[in-house]
Amino acid sequence: MICFQIYKTIGVTACLFAGLVTMVSCEKDYSYEGGNSVPVVVIPVDTADDEDTVIVDPGALPSCAACTGATDIPLSSWSFNTMDSKLCGQVDTAFVLNLERSTFTFFGPSFCGADTGLVFTVSLNGRGFTQDLQNEVAGNAVFYYYNTNRPYILLSHADQSFTFIISEYSHSTKIATGTFSGTGFRVDGRAVNVSNGRFKFRIV
Repeated sequence: MICFQIYKTIGVTACLFAGLVTMVSCEKDYSYEGGNSVPVVVIPVDTADDEDTVIVDPGALPSCAACTGATDIPLSSWSFNTMDSKLCGQVDTAFVLNLERSTFTFFGPSFCGADTGLVFTVSLNGRGFTQDLQNEVAGNAVFYYYNTNRPYILLSHADQSFTFIISEYSHSTKIATGTFSGTGFRVDGRAVNVSNGRFKFRIV
């Protein structure tokens, strides 16, 4: 009887060990292996209730020495403020995304650092870059201030479009100037007020 009990105990222990080995062997490695694919940046979703208060980031972003003294906006450039800090950079690319020329994007690096820059994707309300425009308010504008070593620095939420205005567009020169403002969010959800945004570029 004692021997039977010992054999029974050994059998149960062996079964448990076999089950553990099976579970471990079924684990999969989901680590990113590189390759040609680009990691996807997921737009943050605001899950706060209406009664909740958005946490505003008091630190804003560091100001750039190259931007503090600028008063005018030269061609192929952008700038904006976060509180008392001013950031600016170059628009090296601007082009339309549809046949109606009413949806477009522009982007370019920041003068604040080689790894940072601005991206805007904008949809106008009906009228596109097929004629002269003045004070044209965009229906939707997505703001993205990036750092190549991080997912992003600031990003607008899908349900909180930036205010984006084409102050003037000359169809003969293809040059657009305007303003923008809105709320950008950090990765941890903190809100940063983006104000006094300005741009000037030639679009193709």
